[in-house]
Amino acid sequence: MALKTKKDFAKQASNVFEAMTQSFNDKEKSHLIKFFLGTITSRIATTFIMSHYLSEKKITPSKLYNQLSPIYGSKSSFVNYVALGKKRKYLYLQNDQNDKRIKYLYPSAEFIKVWCIFLAKTKGVDLSSTIDWNSIIKKANQVSSALK
Repeated sequence: MALKTKKDFAKQASNVFEAMTQSFNDKEKSHLIKFFLGTITSRIATTFIMSHYLSEKKITPSKLYNQLSPIYGSKSSFVNYVALGKKRKYLYLQNDQNDKRIKYLYPSAEFIKVWCIFLAKTKGVDLSSTIDWNSIIKKANQVSSALK
């Protein structure tokens, strides 16, 4: 949908509002939505992490902190976001195979699914019934399994 008219922009604004205020019957999903929409820092960090994950680009917490702070929040706000995400098992850290000092940041499978639903709602579309979740969450599941 190309945004061209006032009506187009109104529809898009409505879609974004609905996505941001949607309620999930599942309590865990509502907590996830609140986690990634809670603050401007969390929205930017989530978008940054998800764009890297979905583009199959590795990201470290250091890259997140260094690239986003202080413009979009303090370093400590991003550190706290990652720490809380890890605590709630929304985010995982996996050591690099060659250099154990390097840790890569990955979203959980559930986090990815809720984010994809959120993205679809911001566009005002439904997810395809033939979506291949396994291909989208494969790496997240591998990381999660390796950490157990």
